[in-house]
Amino acid sequence: MKRFITPDNSRWAQLAGLVLAIIGLCGFWLTRDVERVTLTPEQQALVNPAGEDFHASFVVAGRDYDIDSYASPCEWDGDTCVREHAGTFRLGGRTDTILYVNIAGDDLSLIAIPRDVWLPQWKARINSMYGYQRAEGLKRSVEEIVGVPIDYYAIINIDIFEDLVDAVGGVEVNIPYDMYYRDNAAGLVIDFDEGPTHLSGSDAAKFVRYRNTRRADYDRIDNVKRLAYALLARVKELNVRAVGTVPALVDSFFKDVETNASPALVRQILPRLARLRIARTATLPTEEIVLEDGSQVLEYRPEAVEQFLASTLGGTPRALVEPPAATLLITNRSGEEGLETWYRERLITLGVPEERVITRSASTDPGPSRLLATGRHWRDADFYSALLSAGKVQMDSLPIVGRQQADLEFVLGHDAAAIPGRNGAAALAETQRE
Repeated sequence: MKRFITPDNSRWAQLAGLVLAIIGLCGFWLTRDVERVTLTPEQQALVNPAGEDFHASFVVAGRDYDIDSYASPCEWDGDTCVREHAGTFRLGGRTDTILYVNIAGDDLSLIAIPRDVWLPQWKARINSMYGYQRAEGLKRSVEEIVGVPIDYYAIINIDIFEDLVDAVGGVEVNIPYDMYYRDNAAGLVIDFDEGPTHLSGSDAAKFVRYRNTRRADYDRIDNVKRLAYALLARVKELNVRAVGTVPALVDSFFKDVETNASPALVRQILPRLARLRIARTATLPTEEIVLEDGSQVLEYRPEAVEQFLASTLGGTPRALVEPPAATLLITNRSGEEGLETWYRERLITLGVPEERVITRSASTDPGPSRLLATGRHWRDADFYSALLSAGKVQMDSLPIVGRQQADLEFVLGHDAAAIPGRNGAAALAETQRE
């Protein structure tokens, strides 16, 4: 591990490495293809409004380091850090930098997903999902947040940042102001003069870590954007067709990236790299909330996210229908304990009032999941049928549970057991404590 990377401050170095990983280079070393998602017309109008022939989406995340052994503070000898105990670090399960990336034609858009976004169905922050459910689980969580399916994931080790910048011979960046800072925890010195500067991999990592300004993290994000544009310009300058054959670059990819992207994707992206531009960079809108234990997390609202995606990507927001004024009973017949709670909390996250959702468990049913509705609430069932991708069945009557009359009933059958329920959430919480 590079000597200046530490768990507390590595996520900004991750951001710069992530940007390079997503501009089309993250598939050189892979051998398998994945089935690309097919968007509905409404989804297409939201994320690819121009109907470009080429469209792909990614979740790109950077793995953080955990401390294996204690590192003592620096004793400075000039600009050299001297430690009594050097300390050791290991790659952990947290992904403190998470991006939703949308490529439509020649335009690339980056949307940052804050690491403290709260997932109520898991009782956890989103940066814990990779540690528990690995890359596919993290991708599913981001899909739920943005409300559209995603094709690919790319999970990078932060070491890729230095390796890739060095592999392309460094980048030219206009330093916006003088920078000087001694980082005791990381054991490094950041020292740059304002103006055009050639940055090596280690220099570039320092550049995006600097936050000793009045706006702190906001200025850091601006510097990440500056570096992103410089990286893309450098790749174009070198002609990426030739760069892709450089053994050092390919070795860096192979070592530092976990992805389901394929050579087929690379073949599609390479011809357009000379035209590819970073069109938009933004951060998902969230609100700060305080949990019962006093911890602060971030909450997202589907309606706000929908409007945000439309304004960011130039698309048309989908009409989000209000939940019907009907009581939904979720009956767990899947055989997996606690799964009804998972679905209830997911629906609440999506905007269904919690007083309208009740649950119960019952004997195992070998049939598929389905939505039951009386004739009176047949039209109300359409909302949940579309939301849960479940067929609906008309019934003469539905049960009363806890003195509440069920107007609709969602029966969890054998196919619902593939989604982790309460036991999965408990395991995730245990992972967080570790």
